[in-house]
Amino acid sequence: MTSPNKSSSLDSQFWSALTAELLEDSRRVELANFDHLRFKRPFSPRKQTKDFVLAVAAALGFYRAFPVDREMFDLDLPLTYQLLDDRQSRELFLKLVAFRILGHQRVRLPRNTADYWRSRRSVTDYVEKRNAIANVPILKSLDLYVIEGIRLYAHSLTILNTLLLEQYRCSRAAIGVGAGDVVIDAGGCWADTALYFARRAAQVFCFECAPQNLAIAQKNLAMNPHLSPKVELIQKALWSSRGGTLSFDDNGPASRTVKDEPAGLHVNTESIDGFVSSRDMERLDFIKMDIEGAELEALQGAEGSIRRFRPQLAISIYHSPDHLVSIPTWLHRLSLGYRFYLEHFTIHREETVLFARAMA
Repeated sequence: MTSPNKSSSLDSQFWSALTAELLEDSRRVELANFDHLRFKRPFSPRKQTKDFVLAVAAALGFYRAFPVDREMFDLDLPLTYQLLDDRQSRELFLKLVAFRILGHQRVRLPRNTADYWRSRRSVTDYVEKRNAIANVPILKSLDLYVIEGIRLYAHSLTILNTLLLEQYRCSRAAIGVGAGDVVIDAGGCWADTALYFARRAAQVFCFECAPQNLAIAQKNLAMNPHLSPKVELIQKALWSSRGGTLSFDDNGPASRTVKDEPAGLHVNTESIDGFVSSRDMERLDFIKMDIEGAELEALQGAEGSIRRFRPQLAISIYHSPDHLVSIPTWLHRLSLGYRFYLEHFTIHREETVLFARAMA
């Protein structure tokens, strides 16, 4: 537990560092910092010219007022800053906060490097068939890939993040699925992460409840008989309690629960604690969560299992701004000796992962 004096010092350190970051970024105009593959935006010569003029003006020292997202200032940001275990995580946290406040035209995230773009271009090397599955929400279509012994239908960003950048491994903190591990993959989508985990794990319990995602996941598992026996696909939504029903928006990879909304699909809930108990599980080594904003509820339903097994954790904390604080804070208050590390895997605000490892 951080002492009051140290807490106050880190608090001050955070605000000083964030102020310096915002002042530096506010005088910058970033070009080529928009992800056109993820976010479709029509080409506009007028917009391109305007961006160029602003960039030149900024380079000459001129300042221009711009809209600011003030929501971030309502969060207890220094708390997360204090909890992060290493300098790299803290510096990244400052950049992510600045990015959310000022936007992509002012802040370039650390992932935007030449190495990142080389990896991204290399994804085409693994394509076996273009547009293999059509009518996929948001993404329109999926290609068929063969990569690192896995054959699957996926989007290029899935291949990049899951398999090339290894989004659910934090090497510097020795966090990741190891040989013989038992894994819960919460938010399995097309079973791409489950197949990635299955290369090392002994057992992967993959939770997914969106019908179209499930159909694609089943196809991907069928194409990988050397890995699929290790993967069990469970058609339920993870939540804080089991046996309930949630309204659900079936929107492909962006499918999520919709509170107080009678429309849409209805899905049955499961909790990790309930599942572990029902299966008489003797070990749980790793939990990954990317469930479109339901991460905190699912963690609350896993408290007993986390206390019992102290698994390594890879939890998405980008779906809601408050998750940058509420999720690490909730885990810290369990007092289980977890150390926290932060990674981010895109040039935009998505794919921030909180890694946690309990120290002996």
